Amino acid sequence: MSLRFLLPLALLLTACAHPLPPLAPGFARVSLDSGNRADMRAYRLDGELVRQLRFPDLPPGSHGLQVRYQFEVPGSMGGLGEISEPRRRTCILGLDWDFAAGQHYRVTAYRLGWQPVGYLENAAGERLVRARVIRCGPGV
Repeated sequence: MSLRFLLPLALLLTACAHPLPPLAPGFARVSLDSGNRADMRAYRLDGELVRQLRFPDLPPGSHGLQVRYQFEVPGSMGGLGEISEPRRRTCILGLDWDFAAGQHYRVTAYRLGWQPVGYLENAAGERLVRARVIRCGPGV
């Protein structure tokens, strides 16, 4: 392999290995946890698109968060009794909360059949609010 291909790969791998910086005073942090076989990414913050995988640290106060949650659903029965391959389903989940400065929060999600279930939790793992399903389907 040439050096011009290895250098970007090395930079990408080291960027993923860096821990998050300490939480700045006066801000709240929200992490995302979707478990295995699923993917969750920041989508909107207060109605504006988030162009990162996670949310930026938030100033205290009320904020509306939306996440894009993609999970695997089982295949369906075909006409000849054949089971199709599992598929990926994508949904947008939303929640509103009054975030406190200096606190760490986590958005968690899992699937229940074909539907997603999500919550905002505090650092102790207590559920604060259930996320609402905004929409699911192709093109989400």
